[in-house]
Amino acid sequence: MMYRVLATLVLVLFLTPASASATSTSTAAEGLTVTAEFALLHDGGASVVLVGEYSCGPYPDQVPSGGVIDMSVNQVVNGVEVVGGGYLFPQFCDGSQQWYAVELVAYNGRFTRANARWAASGYVLDDVGEGQTVSVPPTRIRIR
Repeated sequence: MMYRVLATLVLVLFLTPASASATSTSTAAEGLTVTAEFALLHDGGASVVLVGEYSCGPYPDQVPSGGVIDMSVNQVVNGVEVVGGGYLFPQFCDGSQQWYAVELVAYNGRFTRANARWAASGYVLDDVGEGQTVSVPPTRIRIR
């Protein structure tokens, strides 16, 4: 299953226009941010792979001492709200945008290729315990 997630990420990065990846060379921003660019149906609808970018820091050593971003996706399928979740563990915090792909596993039911909402909240810590936080309210996204 992890192989499929990695293969999906490689495919998405390959198909992303060069201008979209140019943000990694932009000026470093402070604070923790997370965006979602794509939501891809995975494993027959048992999960969704959320693909996007995060940034944090900048930290002097560019590595957080800890942190997690809790991510979720909700979709109404045949009148039932299907909910899935997963976690992003930021690994690099120099203030530039970093690509991620996170598998969000459905807790009840199966997702379909249609509109949904994703949300996220989390934190990262530097080496002295100072933190940065992020909270993204439910935001519309299309599962492809």
